[in-house]
Amino acid sequence: MVKYFSNDVDIRTTWDHVVSAFWQRYPNPFSTHVLTEDVVLREVTADQRLLSRRLLTKTNRMPRWAEFLFPSNLSRSVYIVEDSVVDPVTKSLTTYTWNLNHTTLMEMVSAPPPDRGTRCVSPTASSSGAPPLKKGNTDTISID
Repeated sequence: MVKYFSNDVDIRTTWDHVVSAFWQRYPNPFSTHVLTEDVVLREVTADQRLLSRRLLTKTNRMPRWAEFLFPSNLSRSVYIVEDSVVDPVTKSLTTYTWNLNHTTLMEMVSAPPPDRGTRCVSPTASSSGAPPLKKGNTDTISID
């Protein structure tokens, strides 16, 4: 795999604001590439955690360099499954996302910070090349 993008986002606000914003991401006028957002499953467990599974449909124009490499009949829509676990006791929001198609083109990897301090941090990295050994990415947002 060749790593070509890495990004860390340090969100300096309360956990409540971050979780609220997470659920209000789509639809919005700045994310017109998100075509649909459908809740497939949502339940509260016995230990008061909220489990949610959503199916998203997104479309993005390929970069110009990629248009020459990939066939023109390649679907421009990407279907994404997003599993989320909200734990109000530990104040953590963990998401697992993975593509249902175009899985050999890119792998997204996100991991929580090792210290899990008082900041909300959402690190992300992208790689391309061979098919990923593990599908999906993980974002964990927590505040101690």
